[in-house]
Amino acid sequence: MLTIYAPTNNLKSKAWEVFSGVLKSWPKQTNCLDNSKATTAVENAMFWGFVNNNLSMIHKLEANKQDYWFTDTPYFGRFDNNNLKKDNHYWRICKNNIHAKLINDCDSARFDSFKVKVKSPNKKGRHILVCPSSPGINLYIKQSGWLEDTLSTLKKYTDRPIKVRQKPRGRGTSGPSEAKTPIEEDLKDAFACVTSCSISAVESICNGVPVFCHEKSFAKPIGEIELSKIEDPKYIDPYQWLCSLAYQQFTPEEIENGLAVKMIERYY
Repeated sequence: MLTIYAPTNNLKSKAWEVFSGVLKSWPKQTNCLDNSKATTAVENAMFWGFVNNNLSMIHKLEANKQDYWFTDTPYFGRFDNNNLKKDNHYWRICKNNIHAKLINDCDSARFDSFKVKVKSPNKKGRHILVCPSSPGINLYIKQSGWLEDTLSTLKKYTDRPIKVRQKPRGRGTSGPSEAKTPIEEDLKDAFACVTSCSISAVESICNGVPVFCHEKSFAKPIGEIELSKIEDPKYIDPYQWLCSLAYQQFTPEEIENGLAVKMIERYY
């Protein structure tokens, strides 16, 4: 049985774009509980973000090595509040992690459909761009002082200028649509991008900027986790990694009609 821990006290939450489709298409019996009242989740639970009690329940499941599903914002095709349709934006669905895994045997069709331009690595950049994740992510990785710790460590190993880009927030949401300055501007002339688990890693790689990340980040397969190596970043062909991300995010329409389930069953 799949048990969905949902914000039943907020039926306008975008979580329902995922959960309503899952309730219709999931191949096994599903159950829906209020995540504001639950404190301990059962195995094979599904969550959307870190709202209400989700974080503590996920920590318990991971400690007990029990299966769970996590859904949240995608790597490509993020929603636009001004143009919201069932087939024009995506949500990621991942198993036993808050982010996607590396899939080595998927094709490129899904990623190619986004027509994302991937620039060649820029090895002559000047500054370090630091992109903190949300407070919820910092609590998930159990490093509430991530930004302060990261800046302190970086200054031990580099004299390069450091620019901090806080996660854009506004209008009750976050992401590129709320940014006063596009991330592409901050990535210009960047030598490396440092983040914990932010999706800014995708934007950095696509702009030719190598990534340093936390060991729990989805960017670990193409990034470096040791900040002591900040002057020696990894330059790994990211194409297969990008392709695998595209197969772990789905439109509300794909979730509802069962296509998402077919892809999940194939790769998980």
